[in-house]
Amino acid sequence: MRPFARSAARAALHPTRLQLSSRPELLSSAFIGFVRPSVSIPGQRCKIQAVAKPIRFYSAQPPPKDSEQPKEHSDAPTSSTSAAEPPPASHHELPSTTESRRSALNLKLSQIMDDIQVRAFNASQKLNDITGYSGIESIKAENAALEASLTNAQNRVRNARLAYKTSNTKRANTQREVTTLLARKDTWSPDDLERFTKLYRADHELEGEVAAAQEALTEAEADEQKLNQKLNSGILNRYHEEQIWSDRIRRASTWGTWGLMGMNFLLFLLLQFVAEPWKRKRLVKGVVAEEKVVLEEVRGELAALRALLEAEKQTPLVVAAEAEVPPPAVDEPVVVPLEDEPVITRTWTELLADPATWKEAAIDLASDRVIDLRMKDASLLALEGAIAGATIVGAFAFFLVRR
Repeated sequence: MRPFARSAARAALHPTRLQLSSRPELLSSAFIGFVRPSVSIPGQRCKIQAVAKPIRFYSAQPPPKDSEQPKEHSDAPTSSTSAAEPPPASHHELPSTTESRRSALNLKLSQIMDDIQVRAFNASQKLNDITGYSGIESIKAENAALEASLTNAQNRVRNARLAYKTSNTKRANTQREVTTLLARKDTWSPDDLERFTKLYRADHELEGEVAAAQEALTEAEADEQKLNQKLNSGILNRYHEEQIWSDRIRRASTWGTWGLMGMNFLLFLLLQFVAEPWKRKRLVKGVVAEEKVVLEEVRGELAALRALLEAEKQTPLVVAAEAEVPPPAVDEPVVVPLEDEPVITRTWTELLADPATWKEAAIDLASDRVIDLRMKDASLLALEGAIAGATIVGAFAFFLVRR
């Protein structure tokens, strides 16, 4: 028993050690003794005797004056140091200081970004409201709340079941002990009678606890089952609504695809029957205008050359030379003015109504005429043909399905 006594003494003197360590000037006046074990325990004898004077936590004599001088000397450097050195400044800047250094452009940019984020959030919320996904979000929130409630209900059921099992175990132990006492009823002592009375009273109390625990367990299980059914119903409802929403989005996507294909087909028709003829006509007009300008320049040059020749004929040198030596006959060039070729302009309705034009175009498509074509133009023609074929086949299939 000596180790137990030592540990008890240490535990008893531990606060005193803490107080004395914080006040070293009182250690000289405090007297700490040891504790001798003196505890009576059945089967063993142990004594604890305190052989020490009561511990005093103060001194009856005034402290010496010499001890005050070092304190004064020790306090002087501290006060001088504290007076010489200013308090350390904080290395962390305040948010207001950082905000004041921001430029106007940075502030405006931050405001614009905040506005964009708010508008994007509002746009997404508006899109969810239009498509009907906001209702699905509310169902998801309800399901999340039901899941949390179901988890709490399961915890309550687990605790109620544990309490019910514990009460049953206690009652079974009590009944077992009562049965044991009743088996030796003839040899009861007063202690056995008192024990039987306590056990009978405890059995009555445990019976009430078991009934209450069983009722709580039944209610907790009923709540759990109800919440489980609600959660399953909410999950099925969410799945059903999401299926309807996905079908609606898929239907809208299908119609959008058909609309894009129709727009591409219309663009193809416009390019082939409106834009290309207009471009060709404009190109022909530009070439004709350039030819007119070139012809006018040639005519002006010929007229200037003719005037120069006539002027040379009228000079006296030319006349004297003609008198001496007859010049060879030179045929003057005959300038034939070019007539402008008339440009025949026909509308696209006339071109479509003229069978000869269609016949010539069909024959030209199957002819052996060599043309200069870029690879980009060939790829574009192939792509346009594929889109046109897909559009026609899709429209035909759509009409067949609608019937």
